[in-house]
Amino acid sequence: MTPTSLRREIIVWYSVVMLVTLSAFAGLSYLLLREALQRTGTASLRQTAQTAEQLIIPSGIPRVGVQEEMVPPRGGQVEALRRRTRLATGEVVDIYVARSGDVESRALRSFLLISLLLIPLTTLAAAMGGRSLANRLLEPLNRLVAATREIGIGALSRRVEEPERPSELQELANSFNAMLNRLEEAVAALRHFTADASHELRTPLTAIRGTVQVALVRERTADDLRETLEEVGEQAEWMLHLVEGLLTLARGEEGSGIEVQPLDLVPILADAREMGEALVAGKPVEVRLHAPDSLMVRGVANPLRQVMLNLVSNAAKFTEEGSITLTAREVAVPPGEISDQRWTEIEVADTGSGIAPDELPRVFDRFYRGSAARGQPSGSGLGLAIARLVVEQHGGEVRVESEPGAGTTVRVFLPAASLT
Repeated sequence: MTPTSLRREIIVWYSVVMLVTLSAFAGLSYLLLREALQRTGTASLRQTAQTAEQLIIPSGIPRVGVQEEMVPPRGGQVEALRRRTRLATGEVVDIYVARSGDVESRALRSFLLISLLLIPLTTLAAAMGGRSLANRLLEPLNRLVAATREIGIGALSRRVEEPERPSELQELANSFNAMLNRLEEAVAALRHFTADASHELRTPLTAIRGTVQVALVRERTADDLRETLEEVGEQAEWMLHLVEGLLTLARGEEGSGIEVQPLDLVPILADAREMGEALVAGKPVEVRLHAPDSLMVRGVANPLRQVMLNLVSNAAKFTEEGSITLTAREVAVPPGEISDQRWTEIEVADTGSGIAPDELPRVFDRFYRGSAARGQPSGSGLGLAIARLVVEQHGGEVRVESEPGAGTTVRVFLPAASLT
């Protein structure tokens, strides 16, 4: 079924309301006019009877009583009044006056005729006025619709014109422009993400192709083939790691919620410390853990374990000497707000190379690798992005503080499993 246009609905409803209003007004006016003519006619009969009485009865004779009554009409539209006056002499004088109702009838018929002519004409004029009003009101909306049709994926930088009136269309235009801003940012992020992902995947694919081509150029021994396959396997493992990271980010951005439950974070932190010790083996780096025997948070074990392993892995990668310290404690107030909810703070601090101040705002960007990371043989630039995504899914927050040459401190805030 074809939807009814807003312009047509405005015109129809405007005309219907006008027709009903005028009809009701005409009906009420007819009743009031008829009642007024009736009262005027009756008053005219009384005035005529009084005048006739004054002419018939001498003024010197006292009047004992006066009685007036309407005489029911016996045919036609005739109204009659009888005035009976008792005189002091004992005589009774009856005066009859009557009038025809033709004048009132003609007046009422004329009123009905005028109403029957004016009501349709007025309704038609109202419909034309409603159409003009609808066109004037909908003109900004039509311009808005035309502008939105011209905006495509390649012209997201365009914005619709905000009409001066009415305020509802101003709000609609503002909302649409805000949506375009978000859409433009999302498309730009998607393009940047696609370009970065393509660049990251191109490197191992190029290495695999080069390795295979070299292997096919000449005859190779079993040891050479084994070495070639090992190189291909390493590159494939690297691509698998990268794809898993991308899938983790994609699933997290779909908006699907996670089912949190009370969880002891200390065993996860202990696993992260053990992995950190393995990563810094051979380096003069000490990995320490400061945490109570039990620290309950509301979360999911595997994603939080991935967060801690990513943070410790980054710390181990950029720390050549000194220490990596994991500290966990319960705090009363989360960053930037006041709440009755208690929070758990996990701090991962290292004495590594640190991050330059101009690079610090971008450490959570996908595939971003700072100047210190470019010399590293591994790393996709997804670790901190995944960590922040997981923590935000848990209702928490991640903050990074760093000083070049002095080390980096990452603080993770997670909701505690109990309320105070």
